[in-house]
Amino acid sequence: MLIGKRIYLRKIEIGDAPALFKWGKDPIYHKMAGYSGYSSLEKARQGAEIYSKRPYSYAIVLKENMQTIGLVELYERGTDVEAGLLFTKSIGFMLDKSYWHQGYMFEALTIILNYAFSDLRQNQIWAGTFSSNEASQNLLKKLGFRYVYTVDYDGVSELLNYKEKFFVLTPQDWRVIMQLNTKS
Repeated sequence: MLIGKRIYLRKIEIGDAPALFKWGKDPIYHKMAGYSGYSSLEKARQGAEIYSKRPYSYAIVLKENMQTIGLVELYERGTDVEAGLLFTKSIGFMLDKSYWHQGYMFEALTIILNYAFSDLRQNQIWAGTFSSNEASQNLLKKLGFRYVYTVDYDGVSELLNYKEKFFVLTPQDWRVIMQLNTKS
């Protein structure tokens, strides 16, 4: 478990299935985060079980009432040792819309980024957002991520018609941001 001031991150559990199912029924989560969701509560339980087996998938939980309000996850970017990919991760995140613009995702990402750089010794954390998701892009920039490039998936496949912006964060950039945040 990773602990913050107002929230904590814990492994996803089968009991999180109702939240996963709820988010899957709301198209805003697909539009903003690419979250496909589940067609039934049973499918959501199966999804929760899959999440629970991933090493760095966490539920974002409010300390005050132990309610699951979101997800945050670190993914492997590859296993090529020579390319250094074992020391880089991608991050994904999603927050229940009832909790947007209250600082919860900033806190959750701060917790997991500290863990990624301090405990997992990562050299880079990458994040991708739909080009229309300016709120997530602004959050990433606030956390010290730098914009790197955009991929237009429309040119990759006729089935895909969106653009994704990619950002990267290094331990050096993270230290600078943390120093600035502790001074303010």
